[in-house]
Amino acid sequence: MPEQPDEGLSYAEQLRRKGIQVRTTGWTWATRDQVAEWTGADGGRFKRTTDQAGHETTQETTPDGHEKQHVRVNLR
Repeated sequence: MPEQPDEGLSYAEQLRRKGIQVRTTGWTWATRDQVAEWTGADGGRFKRTTDQAGHETTQETTPDGHEKQHVRVNLR
């Protein structure tokens, strides 16, 4: 039976010995969509989403309940 150098170590110590060069699955260099929500002075609600490519989508709900959507596409 081969010798197991990690035997008897705590889980945290085993992770420390692995080193930072080991990437777990699920990591990505891409950023998540950025979301900002706010309420305007007139009571309207806004939600702006900026995706990885820089496109902005703004969803607006007016005080009287109508919904609007504004899209700005980044063409760079």
